[in-house]
Amino acid sequence: MSLEITPAAIALIGLLAALLLHDVTTIKNRRLLALQIIVFTAGAVLIVCPEIARRLARAVGIGRGVDFVLYPLVIWLVRESLLTRRRRHEDEAKMTEIVRAMAIDKAHFVSGNGVSRSSAPLQSDASASS
Repeated sequence: MSLEITPAAIALIGLLAALLLHDVTTIKNRRLLALQIIVFTAGAVLIVCPEIARRLARAVGIGRGVDFVLYPLVIWLVRESLLTRRRRHEDEAKMTEIVRAMAIDKAHFVSGNGVSRSSAPLQSDASASS
């Protein structure tokens, strides 16, 4: 196993280092950061030693080392896309609820006694109706 230090390998290692440096300064979850460091390190090893990827690919019945790396990557990206879409829909539903509550509060303020429910003392519905 020899190292293959090509201009592309240098550029990719630089990109990995820049991404990792950015994430070290922004990610608060230490477990996630540790996992990311492990994955990036493994990626860097596969970049400079592509023979490892080729051997692993052949060991599991995949023809090329790049396919060994790309198949899980595509699956992971599809998963992330689906999770992001679900989170966006959840955020939209939360925003709808907040806007709806604000509109109802404003309608009560305008049509009622001039006191917003959010600034009025808390009352139960039973005591408010009597």
